Amino acid sequence: MSMNDSKTNPKTVSRRQVLRAGGLSVAAGVMASAMPAAAKEARYAGDLAILNVALGLEHQAIAAYDAGAKSKLLSADQLKLAVSFQNDHKRHRDALTKFIKRYGGAPVEPKPTYDFGTITSATDIVKLAQSLEDGAMGAYLANAGNLVNREILNAAVPILEDEVRHNTVFKQLLGMNVTERLKY
Repeated sequence: MSMNDSKTNPKTVSRRQVLRAGGLSVAAGVMASAMPAAAKEARYAGDLAILNVALGLEHQAIAAYDAGAKSKLLSADQLKLAVSFQNDHKRHRDALTKFIKRYGGAPVEPKPTYDFGTITSATDIVKLAQSLEDGAMGAYLANAGNLVNREILNAAVPILEDEVRHNTVFKQLLGMNVTERLKY
């Protein structure tokens, strides 16, 4: 193919044009990674605020599962489920913390204590967990559309899936309807 072909046919792209475009993409990537943290934080301030709220919910869930496990009120199967779900929340915490730091934010710390009310039975623990999972699910659903950064949004989707799964399991354990459409 001659250079004249690429000039006369707008659908034809030369190797030089491809390399130039690739070079510009690499340069843009380098510039974005060199962007000061303050500029990244300002650009994604809304996303960082949402992520920090989500991180606070993850800290709360981890603490709730700890309280449930330490209560000694759960059966072996319930405890196994609680530990599994707590591990999910620890993964969520770690992912959220990574994104908050990557975009120049300061991750919120867990509270020193959480008030989970009076827990006297395994059912109390399951009700607490279901309530927290329902709240987290609602928060993720309500805020997903407000996220600007696509990478952050794509990372939030699997977390939302976990929250829905957790909430569904606890609703089933409590005999609640799981076939209703969500009302968020």
